[in-house]
Amino acid sequence: MAEEAAAAATAPVSTGPDTSLGRLVGVFVSPVRTFAAIAARPTFLVPLVLWTAMSFLVSELVLSRTDWRSVIVEGNSHREQKLTEAQIDQAVEGSRKFSWVWEFFGAVAPTVIAFITAGGLWMACQAFGWEVRFRQSLGVTAHAFLPGVVASIALFALLWGRSTIDPQGLDDLLHTSPAFLVSRQSDRTLHSLLASLDMLSFWSMALLVLGLSAAAKTSRGRMAALVLSLWGLYVLGKAGLGILFS
Repeated sequence: MAEEAAAAATAPVSTGPDTSLGRLVGVFVSPVRTFAAIAARPTFLVPLVLWTAMSFLVSELVLSRTDWRSVIVEGNSHREQKLTEAQIDQAVEGSRKFSWVWEFFGAVAPTVIAFITAGGLWMACQAFGWEVRFRQSLGVTAHAFLPGVVASIALFALLWGRSTIDPQGLDDLLHTSPAFLVSRQSDRTLHSLLASLDMLSFWSMALLVLGLSAAAKTSRGRMAALVLSLWGLYVLGKAGLGILFS
């Protein structure tokens, strides 16, 4: 009996789903247990592939239905020096010719974003003396961005029935932030700041806190302070760039 009790005490306890599909679902239905499992045994490939696939599909749909002439004419209307019709035609042809660049960007952006975000969080944890492995940070990050992947699916469904798509208005279609209340053309800086108050961003940050606090074995309050501080720096940097190039 004593040996059986000792074996039961030392047996590993399942903290959450260990299958890829179970973790995809668990992010939404049982995030605490799921991110504890991800922190213990990190995986990242399946959510990253799903994110990449949706990013590419949305990019392909938008590019195939973009009225490049309208986009260029709209952008030209805010310039002092107007383009001639011949120049507009040339710009339209160039946009269509190099649309593959945006397709490529749509395919690689999720991996780049995931690795940069995971790397930044990993370095920040190391700076505070929290022993988090990069693989843990990457696994948590890849799963924490799944709410955005679901939003991409909703966006794809919303855009599917449209004959033409304005790529500049994509951020405001789902109304997940108050940015849709302010026209981008009237105040780009305010629009950018309001776009940062995105429900999906706060959802992902909450998931990051769950996963990283489990990986670092620290309190969620301390991890939340770190994640929110990094997010605040990102928002200020984005606003500063918007003012600089406006």
